[in-house]
Amino acid sequence: MTKEIVAYKGFDKDLKCRDFQYEVGETYEHEGEVVRCAEGGFHSCESPLDVFGYYSPGDSRFAVVKNGGEIATDEDDTKIASGKITIEAEINIHEMVQAGIDWVWANVKKSKKKHNTGD
Repeated sequence: MTKEIVAYKGFDKDLKCRDFQYEVGETYEHEGEVVRCAEGGFHSCESPLDVFGYYSPGDSRFAVVKNGGEIATDEDDTKIASGKITIEAEINIHEMVQAGIDWVWANVKKSKKKHNTGD
């Protein structure tokens, strides 16, 4: 699949991921096969909240990224691997949480049916 996807990425305190040094505003391209959850490509998550499964909120840094080139996805979560990534902007934990809330609301399937909850 090739398209541009806006997503969220976590890093360590030095803006590194798997010993690869990133810089805000820079674009990186991967040569070779793009494979999700492997050493092939740049990884990020479409849902900001999924990033917390890979990087703890207390001692990590976060960014909004644009992914392009070849994109590998899976149905387990919103984690993707891409052949090209641009680190658009670093965001703080408050912005990550707000982006997560916005992402959930944007992806809720609305229904006009009445639903009962509880017992």
